[in-house]
Order: sequence, then structure tokens, then C-alpha cells
Amino acid sequence: MPDTYESTSSDAITDEAAFAEAWNRLERRERSHLRRLVRMGRSIDEPHLASLAVAYARHQVARPWIRLFWFWFVPGIIVILGIAAKIHPLFIGVTLALAGQALWAYISLGRTARTAV
Repeated sequence: MPDTYESTSSDAITDEAAFAEAWNRLERRERSHLRRLVRMGRSIDEPHLASLAVAYARHQVARPWIRLFWFWFVPGIIVILGIAAKIHPLFIGVTLALAGQALWAYISLGRTARTAV
């Protein structure tokens, strides 16, 4: 089932099958590195990896748990903060730090997915 990715480059990955094939050709270490860079919002210097990073971000943004991010994130944080407050004040800080990382990854994925390769 092909997705319609908007792109201005002829070497852009335009469907799910091409993305899966290109993604699986990478070594495990390269895939982890690329995932980490996309989640952190860093730029990718190599052109062939840049188009793959955009395709990865678009693939992730299309997933249900990212599309419904605010639906599960806000209630989850409220519940976890309530539990953390009863355990120890240190856990409140840990919870807020993890929430910040999740929010940063969400914003970075969306920003990368909107990038034209």
C-alpha cells in the first residue's frame, strides 16, 4: 500500500515498500543512529540518509500512537505525576524529564516529516 509522500527530489522514497527495502538494507547500528538523530531533531549530512530519515519520520508520524499522541500523553502524565508524588518527590522530576524527552521526540518527528528532501 503506497503512501503519498510529498517531495521535491527524484531520489526521495515515495512508498512504504521502497522505505522498508532501503531501511532493511542498512546495518543495525546505522538504523539505530538514524532513529536517534531523527528523534533528537538533528540534521543528516549524507543525502541518501537524509531522504531515508524523512521517510522514517513520515512512517512514524503515520503510526496510530503518534497520531493520537495528545490523547494518551496528557492523561498519562497526569496519572504518572499523581503516582510519583505519592512515592517520592524525586520521581516527579524523573517523570517530567521523561515527558520532556517524549515531547521533544514528537516535535522532532513532525518537523522532520514535514521536510522536503
